[in-house]
Amino acid sequence: MKSILQSEKFLLLACAVAIAGFALDSRLGGYGRLSSLLESAVLIGAILAASLSVARHAERIARKLGDPYGSMILTLSAVLVEVIVLAIVASPAGSRTL
Repeated sequence: MKSILQSEKFLLLACAVAIAGFALDSRLGGYGRLSSLLESAVLIGAILAASLSVARHAERIARKLGDPYGSMILTLSAVLVEVIVLAIVASPAGSRTL
């Protein structure tokens, strides 16, 4: 169990930041631009950490499947991460920090 938690530290970090972001969003919004900038930087770091975790898992699956399926898995995972990030940015839900 400990080795699984250590190998998934980026994903756990992203989950912890997401939970803290939801819990503290209403409290941190009123502190000004510096607070918003710091919150955005932390959230972007968490997204990057989760993306690294997804890429690592996709690479493991790609090694097991071999060519051409492995290359297809890696390509689709990268495209999926980009689409998800764009969907989040383009969502109609207004954010006070952006």
